Amino acid sequence: MTFLELQNVRKIFPNGVVALQDVSLRVERGEFLAIIGLSGSGKSTLLRCINRLIEPSSGRILFEGVDVTHIRGEQLRQYRRRIGMIFQQFNIIERRTVLENVLVGALGRVSIWRSLVGAFPTEVVEEALHNLEIVGLADKATERVRMLSGGQKQRVAIARALMQRPEALLADEPVASLDPATSHSVMRYLEEINRQLGVTVICSLHFLSLVRRYARRVVALRAGSIVFEGAPAEITEEWFRYIYGDEAQEVEIR
Repeated sequence: MTFLELQNVRKIFPNGVVALQDVSLRVERGEFLAIIGLSGSGKSTLLRCINRLIEPSSGRILFEGVDVTHIRGEQLRQYRRRIGMIFQQFNIIERRTVLENVLVGALGRVSIWRSLVGAFPTEVVEEALHNLEIVGLADKATERVRMLSGGQKQRVAIARALMQRPEALLADEPVASLDPATSHSVMRYLEEINRQLGVTVICSLHFLSLVRRYARRVVALRAGSIVFEGAPAEITEEWFRYIYGDEAQEVEIR
């Protein structure tokens, strides 16, 4: 059974912009899939349709064979707990500690009153500390997030997502605002989570050098349609220019 499948997914926004055009895609459990394309090609919309932050205009989304396109309420909440999301701008609370931010990821499993007073069960706190170890931040648990670097903040966001015990991680341009060295640091942690924990990773990226280094398969979007699907090594200079335009030049992230 296919882990995740999109069947002819289309998204038209109220202003008439067609963000996705009949996108069909299969993702197997345990894959590290990269989504590439110009800004505005539909990468973020595609990821947000998968976890239903954006409603598709038509088409179907199947998760382990179950149609999740129109689920609501508790069914939708249960589905989203199985899929973690990492954003470009981190979406963390700067004034809180690293540990407090990571614990937010467990809210779906902890009663509201416990979360309001910060009375998380011991086993949940231990799990949060373990996830901080996974991303190399155990020694920063009590520090305020505002004191961290951009790369460290993104790793906090990854640890928070792991608190959902996700089967898949959707990473929306997670290194777009980071320098090259820090970009590799974040990508290596995503790679480790994929390989060691078996979490499926679907990651939108700008730089092809990162795609070639970390992804096993790549899908390219252009004007909301899939124009390439295959191994990163199969993206020739000709394909690169077709995806990004004749004037584009590949930039290496070393």
